[in-house]
Amino acid sequence: VELDPLVLAFGKRYLPENLADPRIRVINTDGRLFVKQASAQYEVVIIDIPAPATAQLNRFYTAEFLAEVKHALAGDGVVCFALGQYENYVSPELARMLSSACLSAKQSFHNVLMIPGGRIFFLASDGPLFADVATRIEQQHIQTRLVNRHYLAAMLTPDRMADLANAAAQPAAVNRDFSPVLYYYHLRHWMSQFNVRFGLMEVGLFLVLVFYLVRLRGSAFVLFASGFAASSLEIVLLLAFQVLCGSVYHQVGVIVTVFMGGLAFGAWLANRPTDFSLRSLSLLAFLIAAYAALLPLLLPLLNRLGGSAASLTMVKAIIALLTLALAVLVGMLFPLANRREFDGTAAGAARLYTADFVGACLGALLACTLLIPLIGVTGVCLLTALLNMVGGVVGRRTAIKT
Repeated sequence: VELDPLVLAFGKRYLPENLADPRIRVINTDGRLFVKQASAQYEVVIIDIPAPATAQLNRFYTAEFLAEVKHALAGDGVVCFALGQYENYVSPELARMLSSACLSAKQSFHNVLMIPGGRIFFLASDGPLFADVATRIEQQHIQTRLVNRHYLAAMLTPDRMADLANAAAQPAAVNRDFSPVLYYYHLRHWMSQFNVRFGLMEVGLFLVLVFYLVRLRGSAFVLFASGFAASSLEIVLLLAFQVLCGSVYHQVGVIVTVFMGGLAFGAWLANRPTDFSLRSLSLLAFLIAAYAALLPLLLPLLNRLGGSAASLTMVKAIIALLTLALAVLVGMLFPLANRREFDGTAAGAARLYTADFVGACLGALLACTLLIPLIGVTGVCLLTALLNMVGGVVGRRTAIKT
């Protein structure tokens, strides 16, 4: 099962013998979507993908996906995936990765076995698993060239197996669809290989940002909160789309178009002065807060609709509507804030636009790299709700003073 048709075309052109076996059936679709819709029962599922360096790849290492794989397996079927590199040392960062992956697999399978090689291979099954691979190969009379008893004896020594067992015992969080902590662990592991330090420039930029945020007042703070909500919640919706409907790349243009159209429609509505008063600014901030608080309750319900074509179409339509609703609310805020506080100068316009821009940048950056992996989708939504509730209070006080 391969999503990219060009990868398949490349393989058929330059490595035709690899796909020539008549027992091989090549399917061009998203791997997770295929598993969700699978009706056959398989004895072995091999997840052969890169490390979970992104949220897109992380969804193949989550407890929910492994539960979906279990439904596609026969009684004592086995799932295999690989994670990390191991020679003779398990760093604390690598141990946290392995522990998270092991805990995620144990959410669905009774037995999990880690085998040290160039990569660390995970086997998970409800049936028995054996570390004596050489004996099992010989019992089945499987002819191998390199992976023989001598090679396996050197790779599966007691001290190497003990290293992995100790790593799996380290404290770590379960990797879940809406709390994808494993790709944060992978980022920490990758960065640990380099001498990363914060210098004067980074500290200076951080202090400038703190100074700017402390000085935010009135409508500018409301726009900062709405900009943060626009970026962070849009990332939440894109993550949900990936989890529920498969790869988002070929449909991200549609989602972004819906969002931009919603912004334009919201701005058009707010520019009708007979329909909205200046006090509507705080009301919109409270509505965005309510939207953010309700979103984590709705997304798990969408996951229960199943993987049929009709269900997927419904999920896509609901996510599009959620995107549109968020964009309309955010799009209405800027014209109202501009009408309230714009003084006719370039500096006044820049102050409002900068607040919105800084909020959007922070929302996108923090949600992707830290917030979603560390506190999950629910935590991000509640944090966004709290920020916009504060924005609503600030907007109301400003309106009263005005």
